[in-house]
Amino acid sequence: MQSFKIYQLFILSLVLFSCQACLSDIRTEAAKSSGTNEINLNKGRDLLSNIHEGQSPSAWEDIEVYELTLEDEFFGLMGKVASPFPGSSMSAQAMYAPGSYDGKLTFNSGKLKGETWGIQSWKTYTQKSGNQPVFDKNKKAAFWVPTYQYFIELPARIQNATIISYAGEQAFNEQTYDLVYATWKSQEPQKDIDQYMVWINKKTKAMDLVEFTVRDAFGGTKATAFYEDLQDVKDGLLLPKQITIKPNKEKEGVLHRMSLSNFQANHVSVSEIRPDTNLKVMGDDKGE
Repeated sequence: MQSFKIYQLFILSLVLFSCQACLSDIRTEAAKSSGTNEINLNKGRDLLSNIHEGQSPSAWEDIEVYELTLEDEFFGLMGKVASPFPGSSMSAQAMYAPGSYDGKLTFNSGKLKGETWGIQSWKTYTQKSGNQPVFDKNKKAAFWVPTYQYFIELPARIQNATIISYAGEQAFNEQTYDLVYATWKSQEPQKDIDQYMVWINKKTKAMDLVEFTVRDAFGGTKATAFYEDLQDVKDGLLLPKQITIKPNKEKEGVLHRMSLSNFQANHVSVSEIRPDTNLKVMGDDKGE
């Protein structure tokens, strides 16, 4: 049995390597043909700026820091390989400053219980319960702490992309969607910059799902995030109860599923996630 598991991991590593080599491209034909067409560029930005108010940047304006309970469960072989945690699931208190990449996860269960992974101005740290944070390079914290935050805030944050264009109209699950393509620097696939395809429900104006690439950790891998059961958590701010990540929106199979609950805003000082007062606040800047 152990040798079979090793064989499975070997095969999966070959698949991931081949994905890196091919550098996936999630653009629709409409997005590819739009290029720098001014009409499509304006239409794309207009659709994003008129997204449901509860998912827009204005919904976050009065929030300096927020906390929520974040649970994540990983499924199947690919999910287990992707998981950075000792088991197939984790529970943590997540705390973030919206519009930045400053935040931390304090684990509630498992082998990591009581431990904190944090990031401030792209400097990672860990912290044991009752101790001071220790700044040191931590690849898992550097990827997962800001990734969770970005997906929580994505409908608002994606509007900062430097390239946004209309990508056509499609039907899915008996709903009709306007598609908006978003990335940075260049329309074409890039080995170090992700692509996003935002699906905006024509009826509700809400972002129900988003296709994306994962260049940082898995090269050319692509997936789809489904924003499920949107709820008003504070003064009109809409967050999903669940974000389900699938390798393909059309097929069965789940990589991992994030559950969000117990949202609180401005209940502590933002200094809680910025322990080093000498670090410059970087906001949405990735410091590349």
